[in-house]
Amino acid sequence: MAELRLENSIVDERYLLERCMGRGSYAEIFLAYDRKHDEAAVVIKALNTQLQGSLDVDLQQTLIENFQNEAVALDKVRHPQIIRRLNHGTASDLEGTMFHYLVLEYMAGGDMLSLCSKAPFSLREALFYFEQVAEALAYAHSQGVIHRDVKPKNLLLSADYKTVKICDFGVAKITQSSNLQITRVGAEAYAPPEHHPDSEGEASHELLTFSADVYSLAKTIYTAMTGRAPRQFSRKPLAYLTPELEEQPWGVALLAILRKATATPVRERYTTVQEFWADFAELKDYLAEDDPEKTEVRARLKGTSNVERPKSQPDFQVASAGAKFVPQARIVVELQNRSKPPEPEPRNGTNGESQGSNQQNKLGDGAERYHVRQNSIVKEEKKPKRIIIRERALLDDVRSVIQSPWSRRAFVLLWILVVVGILWGVYSHFADRSFKSNEAVIFNTGGRVNIRSEPRVTAGNQLTDLPSGTKVRILQEDGSWSKVKIIEVPDGSAVSADTGWIKNDFIRKD
Repeated sequence: MAELRLENSIVDERYLLERCMGRGSYAEIFLAYDRKHDEAAVVIKALNTQLQGSLDVDLQQTLIENFQNEAVALDKVRHPQIIRRLNHGTASDLEGTMFHYLVLEYMAGGDMLSLCSKAPFSLREALFYFEQVAEALAYAHSQGVIHRDVKPKNLLLSADYKTVKICDFGVAKITQSSNLQITRVGAEAYAPPEHHPDSEGEASHELLTFSADVYSLAKTIYTAMTGRAPRQFSRKPLAYLTPELEEQPWGVALLAILRKATATPVRERYTTVQEFWADFAELKDYLAEDDPEKTEVRARLKGTSNVERPKSQPDFQVASAGAKFVPQARIVVELQNRSKPPEPEPRNGTNGESQGSNQQNKLGDGAERYHVRQNSIVKEEKKPKRIIIRERALLDDVRSVIQSPWSRRAFVLLWILVVVGILWGVYSHFADRSFKSNEAVIFNTGGRVNIRSEPRVTAGNQLTDLPSGTKVRILQEDGSWSKVKIIEVPDGSAVSADTGWIKNDFIRKD
């Protein structure tokens, strides 16, 4: 598996990639910060066609077309409840591997699956969150886009847990018709039979319609309200709920709505999100009339959007030997870890509206913001300002030189020379200190001093005599004698020998 090397790097001289948040079959998701927009947190979705191994050119082209299709679909369905595409580009990682990427909006609250796994949604919460999802799907369908992968993992939450947005339009289909025959995709418990790869018989010949998203939405609601995936109902309609939900006064009505939405024959389902939501929104009548925190839910969806579409769209190409130059990511030095987004906190108590009288969460605007979780009121702390990651230009330049194949050997040789030079300098320093510690001066108040060939008066020959003040270096000691080497004669007179033995009585060390 050839993963992209992008952690702690800067891409396109703009995006500081901090860490990888997840990997799919052919894409990697990174948390990043946009230096051109006050270090705002963003998501970098990088297409990695080599993530599952080497591919042929045709398959690479298909993956790139699908990646570009996701960008086009996101631009076509710009809506407050759909993740926005902020930018796109082509770059290469720290190893020089080329990749295409999309810059997406970041949602700090995590995905809905993580939230409902800790504590299943109450009816109030399901009405609050899924009205937003239904609004987004209604608008997407009005633009001819079928998501085809609605599930809790693809529903993201804001930091204050008030806003939910749909993400991952990677398998979305853009069509001008509500009747479309299409290749079946997905292997999730949320996929309708008509585009589930394991479907057989009549279901496998059904046409893809907008009701496919209604099917997946209904099974997503089941997971949100039970805390478990509907695996036992794969390619089947929802036949029953958990005992906790069935005991609720609205349990029978909820099951009837979800069962119709997940019917196997397309003709028996709700044909539009609007029809489905009109029935589901009626469940609000079961909430206490005197509840001051009663959730306001619209029975009819707007199906509109006032978010402006971007003008520039990606035009990705297959990487080739003749591809134009793309900027390579540069490593940066992280000074301090950034603060993490707040974690959802599970509420106490059991699932259901039996706890509705204790409901205190605030769904409207206000000075204080709280998590939208029943019996779990958590005041949101103001996050400290992020410490910006600053790159070191010198370190970047050195790293780029090291990575260049033509200069790698020269760089290694240079470091070897530097190390040898340092070692020689250390040796010379201590050797010089050692020599200086052995220097001495010959002195004799009576005149000159004889130097002999042996360390005794009776042995050896007299080599020469030296005047008092002659500088010598002691080479060896033998009892009361020392072997010396002449360094400097004070009167500059010539000597017949430069090395010999002399009695210690005539030697004075400095």
